[in-house]
Amino acid sequence: MDSKQQLPAQLEQSFKLYKMRWVVLVVSVFTCASGNMQWMQYGIIGDVLVLYYGISFDAVNWTSMVFLLMYIIFLFPVSYILDKYGLRVGVIFGSVGTCLGAWIKLASASPDRFWVLLLGQSVAAVSQVFVLPTPPLLAATWFGANEVSMACGIGLSGCQVGVALGFVLPTIILKPQHDLIGIETDMFILALAVGIFCSIYSILTIRFFTDQPPSPPSTARSTNLVTEKTSSKQSIAKLFTSRSYVVLLLVYGIDIGVFFVLSTTLNQVVLKYYPDGSDDAGRIGCLITIAGTIISVVYGIILDRFKWYRQTLLATQLICSLMMFMVTFLLYQGIVFVYITYILLGAFLTSVMVIGYEMAAEVTYPEPEGTPAGLLNASAQGFGIMFTYLYSFLFYKLEDVWSNLSLCVILLVGFVLLTISPFDLKRQAINLRKVHDNQTLLPTNTVC
Repeated sequence: MDSKQQLPAQLEQSFKLYKMRWVVLVVSVFTCASGNMQWMQYGIIGDVLVLYYGISFDAVNWTSMVFLLMYIIFLFPVSYILDKYGLRVGVIFGSVGTCLGAWIKLASASPDRFWVLLLGQSVAAVSQVFVLPTPPLLAATWFGANEVSMACGIGLSGCQVGVALGFVLPTIILKPQHDLIGIETDMFILALAVGIFCSIYSILTIRFFTDQPPSPPSTARSTNLVTEKTSSKQSIAKLFTSRSYVVLLLVYGIDIGVFFVLSTTLNQVVLKYYPDGSDDAGRIGCLITIAGTIISVVYGIILDRFKWYRQTLLATQLICSLMMFMVTFLLYQGIVFVYITYILLGAFLTSVMVIGYEMAAEVTYPEPEGTPAGLLNASAQGFGIMFTYLYSFLFYKLEDVWSNLSLCVILLVGFVLLTISPFDLKRQAINLRKVHDNQTLLPTNTVC
């Protein structure tokens, strides 16, 4: 290891790290999981909903897309609440609201109550706006300079665990059938199971989630405590003067937007070629998120260890572009190819989350982490809605080859943007500078 790679580790020794940070992180993981589980809860059983409620697949898509829309609408009000009242208040709002949305859907188990299901999804969607920016903000607040990317990756694994549960749990409980009474019973059981799960973790969040440690864990965080007094309007204005951040905003939105499309339409695409593949769609979605979780944690370790932000994102973007081409032309060659291509593509797309959040914190430093992360998510939601409509139009009006090729082109645009754009890693620079100024004074590491 060269001296530049050692410097952040040396700097980290001068700050206290509290054991409570791991408790807060675990609680955050399950809080994120409870909301993201509901995001995918109904899209993966779209064929059952079409039969039971007598609706179109476009209506089914809105059970997922409502999460994207609500994020865009409520981003700035929620950002104000987080800035004014702190992370704990925001996360509790999100956790309790997610729980409320889950219990509302208990009343949706009737063929004439699709509107109740959408109401419950909408409440859960608004609540998720409080929770989605949590991983990077929590990592920066509680974890040291050599742990922050890993902690962000673990925090994001909660989102992926939730999506995995949202893919697999409905396909286990609801089986394809034409008996409306049987579907109604299964819908009730599904809503009850999700409601109980969310209730448990709402209680744990209220009990154990803490706003911040007694002292900052890194130089970067101690500087952020000063700049957090900057207003949201001023912060956003500064962000859009950074070319690096604007490019990242576009690429992140493209990648996660494509992932939203693939997740939302997975049931419809699989059933087109494999009419008995409803369970396969659920398993594919679950395996995507498991693989994505593993890659995200590995990426977090790599970023902490080597600081290869741009290189990692470039390699991931190229892999995603190539895998999308493979999905396009291997989709109808057999269910095994669907498993392999979708899992690899989805896993690398989801891993962009941890790279994107950490790069945003780097290129926008010393702005508070919550605002850049929130705008990244808003970009992804906006692109997700547009791409879903484009994909669905091409899928039903033309053929899936054209809808998939459109995503190939979109991912390649992201790769080109990354190739021609430089990135200034400001947070890393401040940590290195601090060590250079104090390299003769290296106190022993303290963990509390």
